[in-house]
Amino acid sequence: MNASRLGVCLLIVLGWQSLLAQDPSTKSDREKAGLFGPVAKIKVESTYFKFQNDKFVESERELREESEYDPLGKLVNQKKIPMYGDPATCHYQYKYDDKHRETQRFCMEGTRERILEKYAYEDDRFGNWIKRQASVFDTDGFRAQWTLYRTITYFD
Repeated sequence: MNASRLGVCLLIVLGWQSLLAQDPSTKSDREKAGLFGPVAKIKVESTYFKFQNDKFVESERELREESEYDPLGKLVNQKKIPMYGDPATCHYQYKYDDKHRETQRFCMEGTRERILEKYAYEDDRFGNWIKRQASVFDTDGFRAQWTLYRTITYFD
């Protein structure tokens, strides 16, 4: 076999190999969910704040979502429980932080922006948020309204 034929065969084999290989830039389900590190399971719970005995107190936690990932980051099981609330009176818009997490939910009223909620986060050692607290505007400024807690289990 001459060198030119060998070169063509080699290009064909390498071309097919690259077509069949998985694209390394393809994100796993875990990465698409914005999670970092070897996350195996995640549980999301919510609370709300109610006025009781002349102060705001946090309610008991309620399960909202459970997700499980395999070691490669593929979503293998997910259960979501819908959250009920007031129907939207406008199309919500959001502002985000440098980790692409929502920091504000707002509506536009003409040229005026009306902030509906502000969000604050607490992260774990991998940089995944484990607590997200929403605040709403009250007569004295913003006050906590509800909290989401995520319990994340990592692969060893």
